Amino acid sequence: MLALMRQPIGNRSVELADNRISLFSAQYGKCAVTGMPFLTTDEIHCHHIKPKKYGGNDSYENLVLINKLVHRLVHAETVETITYYLEVCNLNKKQLEKLNALRLKAGLGEIRGTQPLKTNKVDCNRL
Repeated sequence: MLALMRQPIGNRSVELADNRISLFSAQYGKCAVTGMPFLTTDEIHCHHIKPKKYGGNDSYENLVLINKLVHRLVHAETVETITYYLEVCNLNKKQLEKLNALRLKAGLGEIRGTQPLKTNKVDCNRL
């Protein structure tokens, strides 16, 4: 947690920085979608449940910590990008449901099916 506290937040709000640390503790250092522990601070992304462009803010209730590759999948829009990150993250049904809940709140459509084009799977928490 000390590394997260020392990680620069750029031009983000102090509220976001504080809530990130609180969320890390509340989520027991795990991704809210996969349930896997974060191994480094680089893989921790703070996702706005209601995007700022739709009036969302940096409040605790509007934030969730997720793996950076899962975060890319939450915001992915092209078939190619979605297919790639589905393969990389290898989400199970429950994880995909959590991801789709975030996508819907972000104004994006659900991802249906988890069948990647290739067969070699990689755990997105281990990249």
